[in-house]
Amino acid sequence: MRTRYITMGLVACTLSASAQRMETRTGFANKLRMLPTKAQPAPERTLPALGQDRDIVWSEDFSNGFAGNNPSGAWSVQGANGDIWRISTTAPVGFYSPAALIIGSTTAANGFAKFASDSANCTWNGNTPTALPESQFTEWEGSLVSPVIDLSANPNVEISFQQRSRYCCGDSPFFLEFSTDGGTTWSDSLLANPNIDANQSNPPTVTNRFDISGFVEPNPSNFRFRFRHNGTQGTSHYFWQVDDINIATLPDNEIRMNYGYTSTTGAGEEYGRIPESQLPTTMNMGAELYNYGQFEQTNVDLQCTVVRNSTGEVAFTYNSFVGTIPPGDTVITDDDVTLPELALGLYTATFRVVSDQIALDGDTTDNKRLRTFEVTTNRYSLDNVGNHPTDLEQISTTGSASFANNTENVKLMTMYFITEPMTVTGLEIDISARSDINSFMIASILDTTDVLATPAVVNQPVNGAETEAHVISQQDLLAGVVGMPFPGPVTLQPGAYYACISLFSDGDSAVVIVDDVTVPQPALASVLWIPFDPENNQNLYGGNGEAWGVRLTGDPTISVPESGDLQGITMYPNPTNGILRVNGKADERYTLEVLNMLGAVVHSGRFTGNTVIDLSGFAHGMYNVRLSDGARTTVQRVALN
Repeated sequence: MRTRYITMGLVACTLSASAQRMETRTGFANKLRMLPTKAQPAPERTLPALGQDRDIVWSEDFSNGFAGNNPSGAWSVQGANGDIWRISTTAPVGFYSPAALIIGSTTAANGFAKFASDSANCTWNGNTPTALPESQFTEWEGSLVSPVIDLSANPNVEISFQQRSRYCCGDSPFFLEFSTDGGTTWSDSLLANPNIDANQSNPPTVTNRFDISGFVEPNPSNFRFRFRHNGTQGTSHYFWQVDDINIATLPDNEIRMNYGYTSTTGAGEEYGRIPESQLPTTMNMGAELYNYGQFEQTNVDLQCTVVRNSTGEVAFTYNSFVGTIPPGDTVITDDDVTLPELALGLYTATFRVVSDQIALDGDTTDNKRLRTFEVTTNRYSLDNVGNHPTDLEQISTTGSASFANNTENVKLMTMYFITEPMTVTGLEIDISARSDINSFMIASILDTTDVLATPAVVNQPVNGAETEAHVISQQDLLAGVVGMPFPGPVTLQPGAYYACISLFSDGDSAVVIVDDVTVPQPALASVLWIPFDPENNQNLYGGNGEAWGVRLTGDPTISVPESGDLQGITMYPNPTNGILRVNGKADERYTLEVLNMLGAVVHSGRFTGNTVIDLSGFAHGMYNVRLSDGARTTVQRVALN
């Protein structure tokens, strides 16, 4: 597949009313150091239906087991753990894999292929599985290999198959690989389930299609493919089920729009909510177009209409003329569109592609894409949770218990570009109902230069922009959003900043943050900091295309709701030279922990009523003192001088 870019510079647009616009300041992104990152989420791809201008040239439904029910012969297995691949009609059950997660393929009743990695990481007493200790989990390596297939008569083809898969706790291990020398070498591969997030509790059965013409081309008469569970991905669970494989000729005419985009930074970030003071004079817009058919597409034109949702009024339009796209080519349009004044409210951008052949298109459902953004008074968010069309919104979660051995002080940071001075009163955190009461979090604003330094500096808030610790309450879980005010308003000067939420738990409880994965974002738009990663000897990681629910707000009324935290606790003196007196209720029994700013517990104990602790042996700085009576918790910040 070949990719080319079309840029058109500034595109003037028309219409709309009343809000201030500011110039975008460039250069922030150029200063950012690239970080290790997992693969970006796949572009939005709607798969074409099998039209009348296409032929199925090879198929397999596994009704004859490994012997094969196809024109070419038997299947085989490869790899150290290839024998985990089985063909049956039963679900791949294990300690973490219920039978209800059996594949829902068209012909599941007559057999399907499965790689039951969870089952293989269990011991069995009859039909009862027991998971091995985590230290004994194996990251299995095994492939299910097709027979040799002669595609010389039909080299322009796609492969499709139905699958249901779940994985944890690394990167997706599910790969589709190709060979044109009969299986001697496997030089080409694709991620077999590009749209499946890690550790979904109820993953769907999906159909995936891939244009494999380029993989077949070197020697169509000696083609093979394999489903490989890749043991190098850091993943031990759960299962992979595959069925109903078809190789079919490509449609004559099929043009796809893989995605459209609306970026106010020009660096790829697509902010969901943008304060009117931070609106630039131009918006970077475009789309990726792919000719999936066998014929060239002529007079291809990208058209976009942006509508204000509340009124239905067209705010502005633009188009980008592409011209001819040969078969197998991808074109990315990239336009800087001059914005009119935009009133407050939610906007929907509808991208459409047209061509001379559009009436013959094999599937018109992928000729259109939507993006939404909201112009706000003082709310700034990378995520756009609640504003996406319902059928498009994809939500995940990340929390303080998501990373092995790093339950304390996990930091999730979202980057914000400030183009004109902005007064910020705090952060707004979108928390999941999976969060645990009594876990707590601290919000701050950090300079990107500090965060992206080597090593990362994550304990120097900008202008004192750091909140007191907030303990999660039942009221927070019901509200779903927590407002965390700074000690006073903070004015951010033009530049790039990270809004940071530090998540704390005790191993039994966790703070879980909502994560918007609807729109793929650049790797540095959301970053993760964990206290330690002994395997990779680092702390900071680029995101996986996410938009954490960590938002800037200038709302002067932001407040923390009453939480029912542990009351009646006093600590003094504060600041202290070392001796700290902690007073509670005379007959109450308390658990006390002192945490440094890296989240490590440096002192712990139990007492009834009152106690005195000596911190003089610790380094000067800020500490969090956490007390619990078993039902309620409070966290107070103490300065050690």
